[in-house]
Amino acid sequence: MNALLKWCTSCSRWLAWFGGLALLLSAALISLDVIFRAIWKTNYFESFELSTYAFAIATAMGMSYALVSKAHIRIELLYVKLPPPWRAWLDVWSYLGLAVVSLALVYWCAQTVMGNLDTGARSNTSLAIPLAVPQGLWLLGLSWLAVVSTLYALFGLIKVLTGRSKEAGRKLGMATLQEEIEAGLGKEKT
Repeated sequence: MNALLKWCTSCSRWLAWFGGLALLLSAALISLDVIFRAIWKTNYFESFELSTYAFAIATAMGMSYALVSKAHIRIELLYVKLPPPWRAWLDVWSYLGLAVVSLALVYWCAQTVMGNLDTGARSNTSLAIPLAVPQGLWLLGLSWLAVVSTLYALFGLIKVLTGRSKEAGRKLGMATLQEEIEAGLGKEKT
């Protein structure tokens, strides 16, 4: 299971890079749009529409990486005062909750994508982009989040039920101070 979670981390990192690249490209298009509007008083790149898609896709693609790198926000006031087995159970419940929410998002997102694919819906701009294309990438990111959060929840549940709550805590728990320092220095562990 550890090898599978390492593979999930690697895939999540690549999806986050893809999302970051989409944001970088949209920033370049916005800059070009500003320049072209200032010089030629026209809008060539439809950067508003494309950057909106890029933001949604990048967010969906980056959520799984935030999960595997322990970057999601947690409230630790009570958490740190609990013994490790209780913390491990809280971690498992949080990952199970995230898995349920992400599966619900995948269901409704898939309904949206399939509906737009069936009707051939296009954006109402001069680009007339088939909406199923950016929404399909959005669905991919949300689906990967659902897969990763479910696998992490199962990993934690197995570890806690077999009495290895410390292992579950290391993988699912809050980042330690040392892990946060290493992440800040770009020395992340997989």
